[in-house]
Amino acid sequence: MAWNGPYQSRFLRLDPAKGRFQVHRSAYNDPAVFQEEMERIFAKTWQVVGHESEIRQPGDFIRRPLAGRNLIFVRDRNGEAKVFFNTCPHRGAQFCQENTGNRKTFVCPYHGWVFRNSGELANQNTDYGYTSDFNDDGRYNLQSVPRLEKRAGFYFVNMDPNAISLDEYLAGAGDRLDLLMLHSPAGLEVISGVHEYQIKANYKLLCENSYDGYHLESTHRSYVEYMMTVNKGVDLSQIGGRAISFGNGHACFELRIPTGRPLAQPLPYWGEEACAEIEAKKKDLFERVGPEVGDIVANTNRNMIIFPNSVINDQQTILLRTIVPLACNLMLVRAWAIGPVDESPLLRSLRLEGALSFLGPGGFATPDDVEMLELCQIGYENHDTAWNDISKGFHLGEDSLRTVDPKYNNELQMRAYWTQWDKMMTGGQQASAKLAAE
Repeated sequence: MAWNGPYQSRFLRLDPAKGRFQVHRSAYNDPAVFQEEMERIFAKTWQVVGHESEIRQPGDFIRRPLAGRNLIFVRDRNGEAKVFFNTCPHRGAQFCQENTGNRKTFVCPYHGWVFRNSGELANQNTDYGYTSDFNDDGRYNLQSVPRLEKRAGFYFVNMDPNAISLDEYLAGAGDRLDLLMLHSPAGLEVISGVHEYQIKANYKLLCENSYDGYHLESTHRSYVEYMMTVNKGVDLSQIGGRAISFGNGHACFELRIPTGRPLAQPLPYWGEEACAEIEAKKKDLFERVGPEVGDIVANTNRNMIIFPNSVINDQQTILLRTIVPLACNLMLVRAWAIGPVDESPLLRSLRLEGALSFLGPGGFATPDDVEMLELCQIGYENHDTAWNDISKGFHLGEDSLRTVDPKYNNELQMRAYWTQWDKMMTGGQQASAKLAAE
């Protein structure tokens, strides 16, 4: 979708010839728009519900709210991953109150109906009152989400039974997810523990921020200075990167910067033992996948958004963030660190240190980001100023949904997101003359 001329919808105002790409602030602060998003976007897109390592054994389950729904992510007695709506088909009570555990059956606390972990109704906690063929058609089994598919160890759900396949939806972003699998032939696992925190801002602000290279030096100045100190003696002359939009609103930036990676990018201050182990990992990686792919995996940091609300940070660690919209001005963030199954205790400690020191709720980056996003949301209360600007690097003929920008700190990534968002919210319809004139 190339922008070859002016465009105006309910939410976007574009003038490619002048390099202007603007987003109407009602997209961030209007409760009615938020409700519309839940129906037009979150009910129709693929979203990460969990990783295969979180439910290793039959009976393992996790209660996981997502897309305005309360879900149970479970591996059933046959070893198959399933996702059920956490509501009893009898009278609607939430049948599971635990966040995680292992169960052969789930028992509804209201009337005692019992369900196997594969979803079938086992009994109704009574010897009379129901016919023998009451559930022969499975009507009273737990209800599964309409669609569940897996890519690179991540399970995605979609509430639209007629949605395109996950692989088609991910488009070029699927290949970047697959790169994670190359970190270890033993596979990856979610490291025990999760960070959960709320931000008083619209969820899309965190999506924008998560792959925004423009704010690094101004917002995270303390981190930049810290890295300059610890990287004394490291060649910093080759720092650079690019932005890529993959289709369907997914995008990332890729950055070559020596932040340290326990897979294959040692930092001298980590010590000789750690550096030797990391160099051995790097040698193994290059032997397994070849020098070209090995260089990408080892030396490129990547922040990627899977539209509309999943963030994959592949840098000091692998971090999955799922953003749960709670209101137009409130979000819940869940963050999990991910690492190789066969990682040594030494490298695992470095991985977790990287996750905490930069990406953690108390790290260098996240508190800065939270403050900026909340300041933005406060700023939107000034309704006299109606438009945000995401124009950096925008030009006539840009295909925002699928292209490459050689500058990682331009704003192609966000334009890809907003182009897809606008497409789903408006169908690409031109705005009224009144709005166009604002």
